[in-house]
Amino acid sequence: MPAYSYGSRNSMHKYHATLTDIPFHVLIVYNNLYCSGALLRSKIVVTAASCLLTDKIRRPVVKVGADSITGTGQIIPVIEIKIHEYYRYLNRIDNDIALLVLMNDVDFSDVVKKTILVDPEVALRPGTPVDVSGWGSSNLPQGYTNQLVWTEMVVMDKIECAKYYQHLLSPSNYCARYLPERRLSDSGGPAVYNRELLVGILSYGGISSEEPFVAILTNMSYFHRWILLNTKRFLELYCAPRSDTSYSAQGSEESDST
Repeated sequence: MPAYSYGSRNSMHKYHATLTDIPFHVLIVYNNLYCSGALLRSKIVVTAASCLLTDKIRRPVVKVGADSITGTGQIIPVIEIKIHEYYRYLNRIDNDIALLVLMNDVDFSDVVKKTILVDPEVALRPGTPVDVSGWGSSNLPQGYTNQLVWTEMVVMDKIECAKYYQHLLSPSNYCARYLPERRLSDSGGPAVYNRELLVGILSYGGISSEEPFVAILTNMSYFHRWILLNTKRFLELYCAPRSDTSYSAQGSEESDST
């Protein structure tokens, strides 16, 4: 992936997002709490484990096809949550990833699609731009509250990031810079390269208007095999057998029932 000059696109990159921009972004709700996630399959969502306060989870649901928290969309109950076995192993956001299994398949459309999972062992070079999305809250201007927003972040050198967050870094994550006027409000949202390739999920930061303006993202490439293994297990448990094992967002999505 090419090197990139930070901020070269951000001033022209709109803050408010639509589902045609990021049709794989989902809303996760339980109790009166919410966070973001990304649709991997018609029954599988990936998010940050830190989004899920396990002692407070009561009847979680996922909403797809809505570009605001209060908007109309498909609401589907979650029937199983898989938090990484070594979550918080080295620090409080180490292995910050979780999979959600939905009770029913989503109905694919122009505004509901799967993301494409990055391959294993792919390293993002410092300077690589990624688009990160989430749901606006009270830390943003009023017009963005409850709306789907996104921002451009730029991958930074991990040695430089360690100056600020050494205690939170591990092989499972990486850092990116953001502009404070384009900050987000929640975690778990997808970080995508070239508008479709899922390379991260927001684990920590990205929401503050104060320095250092650095966010930490869970590395999807690092977890590719874990995602593949657990998705296969879930599909065997909850879905009818089929030969399709692709994560591609392209192709015959309307007929995909896994």
